[in-house]
Amino acid sequence: MRKLLLYLVLLTLVSVLPLNAQQQLIPSEFGGWAQERYTGSIQPPPDPLSQEVHASAHDSGDYVQGQKRIHIAVSKYGDPSAAYQMYTSQLHEGMVPSFVGSNSAVDADGLLLLTGNLVVRVESQRLVSETDLQELIKSLQGHADQTPLPPIRAFLPSTGLIQGTQRYSLGPLGYEAAVKALNRPAYAALSPELSLGPKSSADAEAMLAAYNNGRGSREVLLLVLYPNPQLAEQQLHHLQPLLASKAEFAGTTVERDASLLSLVLSPSSPEMAARLRKAIKYDTAVTWNEPSATLTDPPWLMVLKTVFFAAFGFCVLAGVIGVLFGVFRLLMKRLFPGKVFDRSKSMELLQLGLNSKPVNPDDFY
Repeated sequence: MRKLLLYLVLLTLVSVLPLNAQQQLIPSEFGGWAQERYTGSIQPPPDPLSQEVHASAHDSGDYVQGQKRIHIAVSKYGDPSAAYQMYTSQLHEGMVPSFVGSNSAVDADGLLLLTGNLVVRVESQRLVSETDLQELIKSLQGHADQTPLPPIRAFLPSTGLIQGTQRYSLGPLGYEAAVKALNRPAYAALSPELSLGPKSSADAEAMLAAYNNGRGSREVLLLVLYPNPQLAEQQLHHLQPLLASKAEFAGTTVERDASLLSLVLSPSSPEMAARLRKAIKYDTAVTWNEPSATLTDPPWLMVLKTVFFAAFGFCVLAGVIGVLFGVFRLLMKRLFPGKVFDRSKSMELLQLGLNSKPVNPDDFY
């Protein structure tokens, strides 16, 4: 009984103290900043959106440096694509890119940053130097999944882009939240038709952004990337009659470029939609590699040169072999006369007798 009690106490200590230490994502210090208060690791709520991005942990804490104080919050998701969805969902118009990292945005309130599958929020970031922020990112990279981000994010045109309106979605819930944030709530009805997410039949992903059209209004571009052109073509034929049949989708058309579908949601004019589509940074190249062989005849001079060198080589080889055989024969005749060569007792030489020399079958010369 005493052993059982001791075991339970040890199990409790192991399951509480080390687990919290392992789950802590934020560092105890970085640069010249020290952690003043750690609010602890909070498990994400079991809502459908958190499940879609596989949210696993959330850490936050306060840091001080002299009289300066900041707050840092870090959220961890299933993979970098899921984290990128949550990163873009927290962007808002007015945020501008930051020099701290390639996927970072800043506003008057704080810094939003993506590193691997971690989304970082730093409040009062103006009090922190760029060097200290980069050291914070370096300390977080040990907890982050560094697989590549989805390539569709680079397909958006840059001309006229309203910073902070970029939205990425790997599932239907993220897409619905994105179109609502971009003031196109009617297009949330397209969510089941786009086959977004790994649980769907097509496993597509979407990217949206708003653009200034120079006429006092904005256009919203939707890009949907499918695994291959065949699935994209199938979805194209599925969406075309659907868009034409409903009044709320008036003016919206869908076009395909290889595996990418593009839609300008409720465009101000067909010309503006065509101009926006033309600026999409998506290039495809279809290649077909076949085995081939190139037959080329060498020049005649090269052929003659090869022939002469080969003949000369054979002559030299024959001469060397002849000399070696002659030396060997002479040695055998001297060392073993009449036993190896010119064996008159066991061999006779057939002669024609064409000259005046008498025929002697024992005469080998």
